[in-house]
Amino acid sequence: MAVIDSAGATGIDTVQYLAKDLARALAFYRDVIGLSAAKETKLEHGSEFELSDGNAFGIFKLPEGMWYPCGGAVFAVPDIDRAEKRLREAGVRFYSGVMESPVCRIAWCEDPEGNNFAIHQRK
Repeated sequence: MAVIDSAGATGIDTVQYLAKDLARALAFYRDVIGLSAAKETKLEHGSEFELSDGNAFGIFKLPEGMWYPCGGAVFAVPDIDRAEKRLREAGVRFYSGVMESPVCRIAWCEDPEGNNFAIHQRK
């Protein structure tokens, strides 16, 4: 039985990274990497780019004084509260509780090897 059973991942919604200097990071991905978005969603603490192939990539800055290593797959789950509960019961380390934005709810976690990932529910 999967750890998060019926609240399990149904796909990857996006790949996201954190930045200490958001303007520098956004400039890097736009100007150096050449990232162009079919749609850019500007949020309070960053931007998410929906690419022409349907994938998404985001760069975000945490509130002042809050930092943790981050960047990786953001797994879609149908019920983030249930998924968080089941993952915590399984001993998964969380960097935060479920955070809310105008477009989603997300929580960053760590796998047994120290890799970061998130569970994510779109609104």
